[in-house]
Amino acid sequence: MATTPISTSHKLTVTQWEAGLYKTYQEKTFFSKFKGTSENSVVQVKRDLVKKPGDAIVFGLSGILTGAGVTGNNVLGTGDTSNEEAMNFFNQRIVIDQIRNGTRIAGLMDEQRTAFSLREAAKTQLTDWMAYNEDAALFTAVTGADIVSGTLITGTGLTVDAIIDMKKEAMFPTADNISVGNTTRKIKPIKLAMGEEVFVLGVNPADAAALKKSADFKTYQYTGNNRGGSNPIFTGALGNIDGVIIQEHSGFPVGKPVIMGAQALFLAYSNEILYGEKQFDYDNQSGFMIGSVRGVQLAKFTDEAGTEQGSHGAIQFDLTA
Repeated sequence: MATTPISTSHKLTVTQWEAGLYKTYQEKTFFSKFKGTSENSVVQVKRDLVKKPGDAIVFGLSGILTGAGVTGNNVLGTGDTSNEEAMNFFNQRIVIDQIRNGTRIAGLMDEQRTAFSLREAAKTQLTDWMAYNEDAALFTAVTGADIVSGTLITGTGLTVDAIIDMKKEAMFPTADNISVGNTTRKIKPIKLAMGEEVFVLGVNPADAAALKKSADFKTYQYTGNNRGGSNPIFTGALGNIDGVIIQEHSGFPVGKPVIMGAQALFLAYSNEILYGEKQFDYDNQSGFMIGSVRGVQLAKFTDEAGTEQGSHGAIQFDLTA
């Protein structure tokens, strides 16, 4: 009777590994809890090119209606009379590219000498690298956000009062808060269940340490803090101060916390996970590859001419100034 063996390098096995590795590396990324496909996500993800050709994806940015509206029987709109407010829309084009890394086991005797599986170790280290690489791209993008002067923040360093001031600047920017003639735009908060509106504040562990030692923070945590419900953005948070969810990571610069709202970052995928295995030297050596085809950018406003006018959903605060 004929048999059909499935070797470890068979396409079926590789495909199963690909699906498993994608889930593993996504779970290891810091930004995974902020990803979503809607405009309400901190990191808005699009997969438009997964099933069609192209090297760029266009994201739509929607502005905020700021008019007062009309009251009572005042006319909102009829005939030539119009008190309706015009909607603002902006577009941003994200170019994708391939990113890969790989490793190769020197030979069968190297596998024989170890008490653990070098194949499993290779896959573990590659998924770690993939998670780190994607996070690094997102950190590089978000730390390019507009920088607000630290003089607008109460006191020195990262404090409870400073965090409350940061939320105020995100929602109601002070004129010329970047420099003379340059002001940040109002950031849209992330909307949760029951109408709750929140922001995410990314801080470096050095700044977080000072905050955690402060008496105000300890009091706030004890008496009034609510870490939040089941929404993933609360995962691993230091706390929730006045609707600002504090998240720490070494990817944020020391002394420059970043406050993020909806559509702070764009992440475009054509292929979320590439994985391959290849044998060399008459199957003596085994090679493993992991990668992705993606594009990452900070969301930015542009004028009609296409000139960038500032970050859309994130701003930084210079606490060193």
